[in-house]
Parts: sequence; structure tokens; C-alpha cells
Amino acid sequence: MNASNVNTFFTELYRSRDVLSQLVSQQLILRYRRTALGYLWTLINPLLMMSVMALVFSALFKSDLKTFTVFLFSGMIPWNFFSSVITQSGTSFINNEGLIKKIYLPKAIFPLSIAFALLIDSVLSFLALFAIILAVGGTLSWSALFIPVAFVILFFFALGIGLIMSITTVFFRDLQHVILIVMQGVFFLTPILYKHDALAGKIGWLVGWNPVIPFIELFRAPLYQAAWPEPAVILQATAISFSAIAIGLFVFLRQEKKIVFRL
Repeated sequence: MNASNVNTFFTELYRSRDVLSQLVSQQLILRYRRTALGYLWTLINPLLMMSVMALVFSALFKSDLKTFTVFLFSGMIPWNFFSSVITQSGTSFINNEGLIKKIYLPKAIFPLSIAFALLIDSVLSFLALFAIILAVGGTLSWSALFIPVAFVILFFFALGIGLIMSITTVFFRDLQHVILIVMQGVFFLTPILYKHDALAGKIGWLVGWNPVIPFIELFRAPLYQAAWPEPAVILQATAISFSAIAIGLFVFLRQEKKIVFRL
């Protein structure tokens, strides 16, 4: 990967911005087309899922429902976005095989359109969840202004991993099924249902090496603790995000030309 390839990559993406916009709109519109509530399902689905989880796990952990609801929601917001980008990016080229073989398009617009569509979904879901957090007793503070920054940092982290997954799945088709299982495992090794220090012993080190944790903290500090994230956490998340997008672009640019021959 050299400067010329990188420049060509971003130039082609810019020239295809209208196609990218159309792909994003298509994903947002077609997902719930012909349903009675339409796009409202984007808000209803996560609200119902998280509400059920809050009821069940607050009883299981014998925690106060209001406190646990805020704790859970603040962790589920970033996790749902990250998990969805990873799993859906894995099939971005396979699902668009016909279009890729018909016309030339910069291949990156497919995983990129997924990431953008899911970001819009997540922001809208966050607004609805934020209203619920306030309704159940969450604290509103100036630290909530950090949430847009947290979304940007998380976006590039998820996109970097998504680019790698989109390429790898073309070469190893079974990976699209394996990643679903892996993401379930990562979910339980991420302090979303429990606090960071809850797991100890033989698997405690796995939680410590989990790269998703700093991103959870970026959201949990403003929403649950009503405080700004620690500078060390922000720096760690930014470093991981930068590394992920850099590695993702490196892998993608190295393998991009092979995609059409593997589909």
C-alpha cells in the first residue's frame, strides 16, 4: 500500500458519493418496507429488547431496576452498533455479488454504506433510549455532549474491523457463520451486563484484553456516571480506533482487486 493507492482509493470513493448515498438510503428504507410502522421499528426493536433484558437481569442480579436500566442501556448502545457493523459487513460483497460483477464501483462503498446506515440507526435509537434513561432516573449533565465524539471514535473502530471482515469472508465463506458465534462470545466477555471487575479468576484476563471495553466506557461514563470519560480511556479508544482503520485499509487495499474473482 502506497500513497498513490490511498489517494486513488479516496478519490474513487468521493466520485461515488452519490452511489454511496443511494445504498445507505436503500438499506434504511427497504429494511422495513411494507410494514405498518415502517422505520419506527428501528426504534422499537432495540427498545423492546433492552427493556426485556433490563427486567430479567435486574431481577437476576437483584439490582435496582432504574439503576440497572441506565447501566444496561449505556452499554448496549455502542455494542449493538459495533456488533451489527461486524456481522453485516461480512456479507456485504456476497450480498451484492450481482452488482459488483455488472459495473465497476469502488468496493469499499458496500461495507461503508452498511456502517453509515447502522450509524444513523444507532443515533436514532440512542435518542429514544436517552429519553428512557432520563425517564427512569438517569442524570442529565454536560458530559452527554461527549456522546457524538464517542460515536465518531466507535465508527472508525467498527469500520476498520468491518473492512477486514468483508474481505476475509469472500475468501472463507464459512466465516460469516463463525463470526455470529464469536460475537456472542465477545458479548459475554464485555462488561455490558456486569461491571468491569465482576469477572475474575481464569477468564478475567480475557476481559482485560477485550478491545471493545474502552468504547463501552466512552458511553457509560456520560450516561451512567454523568461524568466525562477518563482521558486515558479516550486516548486508548482513539488509539485502538486509529489502529483498526489503518489495518483495515491496509488489508482492504491489498486484497480489493481479488474480490471479483472470488465471488
